[in-house]
Formats: sequence, C-alpha cells, structure tokens
Amino acid sequence: MSGAFKNVIVVGAGGNLGAPILSALDSNKHFTVSVLARQASKSTFPSHVKVHSVGNDYPEAELLEAFKGQDAVVSAITSYGPGVSQQKKLIDAAVKAGVKRFVPSEFGSNTLDKNARALLPQLFGAKLEIVEYLRGKEKEGLTWSAFVTGPFFDWGLAVGFLGYNLKERKATIYDDGNTVWSTTTLATIGKAVSNAMLVPEKTANKYLFIDSFTVSQNEVLESLERVTNEKWDVKHVDAEGQKKEGLDKFSKGDFSGVMQLLCYGIFVNGHGNNYTKQEGGANELLSLPKQTLDEVITEVVKG
Repeated sequence: MSGAFKNVIVVGAGGNLGAPILSALDSNKHFTVSVLARQASKSTFPSHVKVHSVGNDYPEAELLEAFKGQDAVVSAITSYGPGVSQQKKLIDAAVKAGVKRFVPSEFGSNTLDKNARALLPQLFGAKLEIVEYLRGKEKEGLTWSAFVTGPFFDWGLAVGFLGYNLKERKATIYDDGNTVWSTTTLATIGKAVSNAMLVPEKTANKYLFIDSFTVSQNEVLESLERVTNEKWDVKHVDAEGQKKEGLDKFSKGDFSGVMQLLCYGIFVNGHGNNYTKQEGGANELLSLPKQTLDEVITEVVKG
C-alpha cells in the first residue's frame, strides 16, 4: 500500500452522516468519488457523482461490479440490527473486489470502553463485532480505519439530542453539568475521512480518535447564552434516574430510551467520553481544522 487513495465509494451517502462525508470527498479534486445506493433509496446526489444502484439486500454480484477499481469503501449505514450483516456483505465484497480500505460505520461513542459497551451492548457490541470482522480480513489484504467522534455536535445541538432546546431556550443538564466530553461536527468528520484517504499508511488498521472540542454541558450552555444574548431556562436531572428510565423504556421497545442511555454515556464520567485525553487524538495527523465552541454554536443557531 503506497500513495494516497483516489477512488472512493460511499455507502449511505444520503444520510445525516453520509452526506457530509460525500461532500468532503467530492470537494477534494484528488478523489473520484461515487455512491452505492439501494434501489429503495429516495436520496439524490450531485449530477456529476456516479451512483451505483444495487438491490435492497446488497447482492454480491452487484456489489462486486460497484466495487471494481475502488480503493476505499466508506460505510455510513445503520451500524446495528440488520446493519451488522449488511456491513459484513460489503466487507466480503470489498475483499473479493480487491478494495484496499474499508471504513466501517463506527462513528460515535468510544466503543472500546467496556462501560460504554455495557450500557448499550446491542449498539456498541455490534460496532465492535464489525471491527473484529475487519481485523480478520487484514490477512486477505483489506485494511480498515474506524473513527471515534463522540456525538455529532452540530446535529445533536440542532435536533435537541444534547439536551438544548434552541427554539424555547431551555436546557436539560445531567447532574452538575461539569463532566467534559469530546464531540465532533459533521463537517469535521467528513474532513477526517477524506484526509485519512490521503495518508493510508498512517491510518491503516486502527481507531482514529477525533474531536472538534472537548466541553461540558455548562460550557455549551454558557456559549448558547452568549450567542443568543438570552438567559436560558435550566433544568437539572439526576443522571442515574435517566439511566434507569432509559433502560426501562428500551426493554419495552421504546427507542427514546436509547437516546437517554447515549446521553448518560456522554455526560457521566467513566464511559470513554473524554476519549481524546484517554486515547490520544488524531486531529493533527488528519490536519483537521481548529474550531471554537462559539463559532460552531453561532452557525447552528443561525440555521
């Protein structure tokens, strides 16, 4: 393996995560980027981007045709449930097609942390399973890069996932709100994936820990109040109570419980949430831009 990768295909390029990854690759003239989309997909893409349409169950023959001549496959599809078997299909086809690099849909929490995995074994265990599957393919010539990004900050802030209601100027803070956690914007995630393709030997067969910044809930709240020039209504909740409620909901099939458990893992120490301090970061290796909290929050608030 030598030299930067050139031909990259993105799977799941129409989603919240896939779109900024596609955009980052497409904006760099070095890459020839294409998209793998299932026939049921309603997503649209720039007219100059080639779209490989395949059956909804990812037939091997169609995957092999789409992967022919590709240097790298980036997966941004669902990472649990059916996503496990689907990603394994993609990986198997990548090996047969002679693809050099596979990026699994790992993006998010630090799944290497045992406490994080214990919190949501269905989700985080599935992600770890895929990386272990990739490790088994190294001897067949396929390399991999897995990105730990923390919560997608701008997306999470905009939709209220992180506990801030932009419209009503309300904040929900876990415990005292002082726990720090690493987080990354979608654009920076896209940039990280793109730049990793330029230094394949330095990014092979490893986890890459990236962040836009490491902050606390209180710091985010302070920034929101500065940017909006308003005092927000704040409600403090008991983190252990949120965990119990989340587990109860999830056991009954209520997916909102997963959101509570994810937030617990982000806002409570001991779940790999401050991963750039614990694991070391790849920001410098990937030449990622430096961002300030106020700059990003200003962009989100403006919409």
